[in-house]
Amino acid sequence: MGRLKTFLLISFLAFFPSCEKSINDIVTQSDNLLAEVGEKKIMVNDFIKRCEYVPRPTYCRGNNYIHKKIALNSLIAEKMFAIEFEKNNLILSESQKYLIQGQKEQGMRQLMLKKFGFDLVNIDFDEIKRLANLSKRTYSIKFITVDQNFSNLIKKRLENSNLEKIIKKLNLNIKISKKKITKNEDMIKEIHQILYSGEPIKNKIYGPFNFNNIETLYFEIEGWKTKVDVTEKQKKETWTIVEKDYREKFALKYYSEFVKKIMRGKKITYNVKSFEEFSNKLRKIYLIEKEKKEAVINNEIWEIKENTELLSFKDIKKNKDDILLTHDNKTYTIANLLDLVRKHPLVFRNKKTSEKLFSNELKYAIADLLRDFHITEKAYELRLEKNKTVTQIEQKWEDHIKSTNFKNQYFNLEKSNELLFNNTTMQVDSLQKVYSKVIKIDTDKFKKISLSTIDMNVNYSNQAYSKLEPSFPVLTNDHILDYGKKVKFGE
Repeated sequence: MGRLKTFLLISFLAFFPSCEKSINDIVTQSDNLLAEVGEKKIMVNDFIKRCEYVPRPTYCRGNNYIHKKIALNSLIAEKMFAIEFEKNNLILSESQKYLIQGQKEQGMRQLMLKKFGFDLVNIDFDEIKRLANLSKRTYSIKFITVDQNFSNLIKKRLENSNLEKIIKKLNLNIKISKKKITKNEDMIKEIHQILYSGEPIKNKIYGPFNFNNIETLYFEIEGWKTKVDVTEKQKKETWTIVEKDYREKFALKYYSEFVKKIMRGKKITYNVKSFEEFSNKLRKIYLIEKEKKEAVINNEIWEIKENTELLSFKDIKKNKDDILLTHDNKTYTIANLLDLVRKHPLVFRNKKTSEKLFSNELKYAIADLLRDFHITEKAYELRLEKNKTVTQIEQKWEDHIKSTNFKNQYFNLEKSNELLFNNTTMQVDSLQKVYSKVIKIDTDKFKKISLSTIDMNVNYSNQAYSKLEPSFPVLTNDHILDYGKKVKFGE
């Protein structure tokens, strides 16, 4: 074994995955069954998310009954195509199997966050009321930015002083700037905490706050104006937003404490030479142009083409037996790490990483990967792979991929889009008759569903798989529900 040197001890808790929708809202899976196609199920929540979290085609983007029926027919068609894939003994590729497993395990980690984070939060309604009032404030602040040397001088004079006095005493040639700030503006995290979570005081100097590794910032609050919500709708919206932020803040706090226990004593020790070579080769893959990268990733997952631009991975695999790092008393070769990456793509905290910063960002990405590995292990110990939410996530992605493969395998993709769509629509019509006896639809629930007509593409941020839902299945524009059996599930 090559000589290992301690290169970096990374804090595993510095960064947690988040999503643009509340994790608590998204993970919760209702038992509200909408339709069955044989053993395959479509839940009410799944129907809504497949229609709202990814773009629908224009022919079914509305909320009227016809458009909703087209959407339901499309999701039922996806299930039928998946069953046909299985009947024809078609096989998923290794990459597709890893993708499905990765989606399942990501769902398990989301449930861990719910179980050991969100479920532990108790709402303090008086605090929510206070925070709601703070959220409506527009602050008038004055501030200065100085380098580190001046910062040390200023820190000694913060007590019972203000910016003007300090600048005058130190004879500094610094201009005091002024700005009005609202809650939704970009600002340093600590400043946001002071203004919109703390108990801010007028004419007190706050700082220093580092913001670019060179300069530091100090500010004073001159005053504020508080906007008053007039209508009940405004009051409700403000309360909902503030309560959501409150829940997420404390959920992440509790979850951090839980993960800290899992990760206690676990370190990363890099083999410097192997890591440097690995980083240099991987940099060429991750820093290619955005358009090429997306095409490469797509080809790698779906294996549509035999020859992709990911030839660099073959170059990396030449050194697959090199020891890259040790972690938790186990050595990891390059091959071991790549096996983990196959079901958990590396996630870079800095989305605009440069060639110069790539090596350091890679270390953080590997740290987050190993942290998620241990969280997933704990989730398996808790048997969360059996949870209904997780099994539904796994089934949803598996059926989507199987359906897509069946469509690609049995329909001529060289044909025009219009002709291809007509062919798939005819096949769906035919399969509706074949599977009619095993299709059940709760039409009473279906009629009550209301869909947003806003075209959205909702993504997780900072997670291995960013897409919240599989793409909407473009398989049919049929709006007739003249097949299957009408039922009332749950009765």
